Amino acid sequence: MTQGLGITTARRRQGAGGRRAGPPAEAGFDTGRPAVVASTGVTMYLTREANAATFRLVAGLAAGSVFVTTFIRPLEDVEPEQRPQLEVAVAGARAAGTPFLSFFRPAEILTLARESGFREARHVAVEELDRSYFEGRTDGVRPSRGEELLVAAT
Repeated sequence: MTQGLGITTARRRQGAGGRRAGPPAEAGFDTGRPAVVASTGVTMYLTREANAATFRLVAGLAAGSVFVTTFIRPLEDVEPEQRPQLEVAVAGARAAGTPFLSFFRPAEILTLARESGFREARHVAVEELDRSYFEGRTDGVRPSRGEELLVAAT
């Protein structure tokens, strides 16, 4: 196992019958069955190379598996009225010793997903999240443009 940034991952190994062996399989995770992998609030803390390795690992799961992850847009892509909120988050992470290392534009994260082996990849724009989950709220709470969603399938 490899540990970094408080994240534990299992390295792939081929086991008997072509299935990957290692801690997930030893714990009963069946890599031959579709899985749902959720990774929210993680991509920004990883290097682009570590994100690519994570995407490839998940894309190698059984057909029908789904990967849901969030990503942070570059500061210059965030609307001026929402930029201060993201700037505070970036500064706070840096001050805590856990700086944001990766920012993605939607086209970039879609390309990463496809190049990593996902059959399908979809950016769920903040406007869609707003319509689906925040429309009609009277308290003014809205989703931030800074962090958005990717859904990918094997």
